[in-house]
Amino acid sequence: MTLSEEQRSALWDESGQPVEGLRVLSARPGTGKTWTVAQYCVDVTAGWHRQREPWQGIAVLSYTNVAKDEVESRVRRTGAAHVLLRSPNFVGTLDAFINQQIFLPHGARTMGYTAGRPELVGEPYFQWKFPWKLHHSSPTDAYKPVWFDCYTLSKQGRPLMIDGTPRAVGGRAPARPQAVSNANVEKISAMKRHVWANGKALQADANYLAYKTVQSSPALAKALAGRFPALVVDEAQDMTEIQHAIIDVLIAAGLQHVVLVGDENQAIYEWNTARPDLFTARKTADGWQGSVLRESHRCSPAICSALTVMADDGVILTPAATAKNAGYLLPVDVRSYVTSDDATAIREAIDSITEALADLAPHDGNEAGVKTLAVISRSGEDTSRLRAQYTGISAGSTQRQVWNSPLTRDFLKTIHHIGNRQIDQAVRVYEQLLHRASGYSTVSEMRASLMREAAIGPTDKVGYRVLLFNDLNLVGNFVHDSDPLHISDCARIADLPLTGLRPYRHAEIRADCASFGETGKIGQDQLLSALFSARDERTWITHANHPASRIVFATAHALKGETYDAVLLYTKRQIHACGCPQSAATWASVLQHSVLQCETKRIAYVACSRAAQALVILAPAVSLDAWRKFATPVRV
Repeated sequence: MTLSEEQRSALWDESGQPVEGLRVLSARPGTGKTWTVAQYCVDVTAGWHRQREPWQGIAVLSYTNVAKDEVESRVRRTGAAHVLLRSPNFVGTLDAFINQQIFLPHGARTMGYTAGRPELVGEPYFQWKFPWKLHHSSPTDAYKPVWFDCYTLSKQGRPLMIDGTPRAVGGRAPARPQAVSNANVEKISAMKRHVWANGKALQADANYLAYKTVQSSPALAKALAGRFPALVVDEAQDMTEIQHAIIDVLIAAGLQHVVLVGDENQAIYEWNTARPDLFTARKTADGWQGSVLRESHRCSPAICSALTVMADDGVILTPAATAKNAGYLLPVDVRSYVTSDDATAIREAIDSITEALADLAPHDGNEAGVKTLAVISRSGEDTSRLRAQYTGISAGSTQRQVWNSPLTRDFLKTIHHIGNRQIDQAVRVYEQLLHRASGYSTVSEMRASLMREAAIGPTDKVGYRVLLFNDLNLVGNFVHDSDPLHISDCARIADLPLTGLRPYRHAEIRADCASFGETGKIGQDQLLSALFSARDERTWITHANHPASRIVFATAHALKGETYDAVLLYTKRQIHACGCPQSAATWASVLQHSVLQCETKRIAYVACSRAAQALVILAPAVSLDAWRKFATPVRV
């Protein structure tokens, strides 16, 4: 793929050399942001060895794993993976960079921990289950550690609530954590310090502790600025205040080449302390220069127009003149539904969309001719309900699962992949399960131990694979003959004689699965197909009359960064108050808000921008006119 004139002018000078300095690039939906970033980084490193020391590298960071994987994929397509994706360069998530370069090797002192390297706990590592030793040793003026994963600290050191889900201690009924107030700030802070002093921290804590570490150590900040003299961050609109502050410390320590790339209109992680306003503020900050990409290579003219009206920020999104999306002719369709019968409206809209796509080529040109349709709703509860109504399969629970064993979820994920005949994914997750169960620090150590126990030679890779597949085949014989599985159904599968797991691990997983069938947790007993709905785990639904059409039900957060031939956006009349300065709880009002100030409106913007060829919005009558405003083509 050749860069367009607009893309090249954003990060290259007139002579074709990649620009340096402090840069902010706003890239609207489908404007080729990731490809531009990948090509820019490749060009920056092309003459790197002539200007830098052998131990210096470029850090290419993304806010999410999905974005990181996309950058890696694009780099591989340029043919430069052998340079950019190896040491001394770093390509990974922003969290991984902070963990590996700052928090894990240097953060223990800031935590008050003296027994070695700290340990990351809570999501996305393991669900937080506090040790009773920590519980009983808590200071009298501190909250109990059961609430540890509910809070982190702001840049200024004030507690922030990051998870309000109820927690249970012993046999007590679950209770919600208290909102942060002047009355409990010290108790929350004391709890955090107590757990940190025992070597455990959340990912959000790791960011805060890394910031305090580099802030208090000019030598470390200078060393990092020298080790990575160029820093590129993709999806930078979702960075937190603390992550911005870490970059500011590195700039003050001598880092002169930073490029932040993102789209402030697609910032949808404020609930996780993201600060898109700090991204936009960089554009006018001293020493920073900004540019914008506004030619979409994804969205149809009608969708570009709808997004332009929705953003209302002076940037007109247009289809790239030479791109195939300029020829996508379907208009944006806004439909109403009767609240008491939204299932019928969903089914009719899906049928209409798949019929419209039937004679069109898929946006990605895949050889199988498969067209994709994403049905997007605001909440996970609505997603589960709509999927259940469409498929006729029970939605199951939307309650938070409480695991007694940190291995159970990987075990269930393995079963899920086998049931869908996704063998490569099943092998990957099962090996991850075996690694976590083994206690070894690396996968290679776990493999070596397993091969010794099975009398497999240390170089016999085939024998090792056969061992894994024998275990997976045992599971497959049970799964393929079963109806859709709930968590509790998998207790029997845990009894299978899997070579890689020791008997006590079988017992742990079996008891954990069985507990979801008991009265206290039966409300959490989801179908595996509903439990695992992330990008690489979701189950596609084939349309009955159009077998080339695949349908997925998901939230905008789950689909961020992805592209579909069509999107069906389901909206409700009443929603949770948006929380922006113009706070409102109806779409009719939210759609009048500033997209830069209102995350709820940005979530709708992200959902609509996933569509390449067709966009249908399903709305109750009360908000129909507000949505139709965006379907009216804007004149360029």
